[in-house]
Amino acid sequence: MEQNKKSFFRYENGILIILFLVFGLVFMDRLSIIYLFPFVQKELNLNNTQIGMIMGATSIAWGLSTLLFASLSDFIGKKKITLILFMLFFSVATFASGAVGGLGSLILVRLLMGASEGPVVPLIQSTIMAESSVKRRGFNMGFIQSSGPLLGNALAPVIVLSIAAAANWRYSFFALALPGMILAFVLMFYMKEPVFYDHSKTKTKPTFKEYKSVFKTRNVWVSMLIAIFYMMYLLTFTSFMPLFLTDISHYTETQYGIIMAIFGIGMFLWQMFFPFLSDKVGRKVVIVPATLIAIFLPIAVIFTHSNIILTAILVFLLTAGMGGQPLYLAIIPSESVPRAFAATAIASVVLTGEIIGGTIGPVVAGILADKFSLYASLWMASGTAVIFFLLSLLLKETAPVKIKENKKSSDMSAPSITIET
Repeated sequence: MEQNKKSFFRYENGILIILFLVFGLVFMDRLSIIYLFPFVQKELNLNNTQIGMIMGATSIAWGLSTLLFASLSDFIGKKKITLILFMLFFSVATFASGAVGGLGSLILVRLLMGASEGPVVPLIQSTIMAESSVKRRGFNMGFIQSSGPLLGNALAPVIVLSIAAAANWRYSFFALALPGMILAFVLMFYMKEPVFYDHSKTKTKPTFKEYKSVFKTRNVWVSMLIAIFYMMYLLTFTSFMPLFLTDISHYTETQYGIIMAIFGIGMFLWQMFFPFLSDKVGRKVVIVPATLIAIFLPIAVIFTHSNIILTAILVFLLTAGMGGQPLYLAIIPSESVPRAFAATAIASVVLTGEIIGGTIGPVVAGILADKFSLYASLWMASGTAVIFFLLSLLLKETAPVKIKENKKSSDMSAPSITIET
């Protein structure tokens, strides 16, 4: 049995790899429209404010659906079938994105995509938390989270821009719809229902009182506040950087595609490294410097965009500022509540981030870009980073290694009592 636990081919690694692909596919489907905006904007005659509205519509549906269905899955305990169904739904929504005829139909399709993709993220993250050994929680969650940048930010622009340049932007969405259906079929036969209770204890159903306590937990509501400004930052920067590089910097599709791919690779590597490091040294000691670095990424693009090589180098290095994302969006909230409510904790953070930050951020940035220039959207992104950096200082440590260390230190410092006879 011990040998089986140490084998690479155990279930923990198998489900980790499959869900890595699923998680990444979610962000490929969601973010691909960003890289295609120069094509979509021209064909559908959209302005920057309308582009912000499209991104905001996805965020609204994403956030509401996330908490509703993630919380429902916590109570009914059916993570597997819920995950598979929503994977099929978002694959249909992806296909439909390529068949739209105007702004109205595009917003409706993006609402459907947000509603179907939102629950997938906390379902995957809570499943990984349940299936991970204690010493690998940070690494496994970082590995899963890093698939979003790798597939959504690095690989997606290469694929969709190649298809759009060779044929039409609509075919990019048609091509992206197939992998979701295939992976749903794979999970149907491979995935086990995750267990969120101690095998040595009697299984009890989660109570509504325990559910309410999730929202009173300090790390959960602090993470919710961080998520608001982080999603403003992330969606504003990623939505308007391609337009900035084409309209202001006059990059070709190939050039801005390379920058976006480097951005994605940087996020992939940093979002694996920082959670792994947090397993060793603690969550908070990693988050604080990471969020500080995030402030300087939009500023670097503003001042170096005329030099593509320098821009590429700084984009790669400064995406380290996004390396803490898995920690405050998933790991810390889920470690701060009972395991049965891990999906609810993660979903509540995603909900507030998407509904408020993900909706308001791109819309306001689009209005500022139309009123002033695309420079304004990047300055806005940097300003929101300042706020979530300050909020990160309020988080409490949850890393098992630090909790164990603190407990040991507390036990050693406790006064010993001797009884003389």
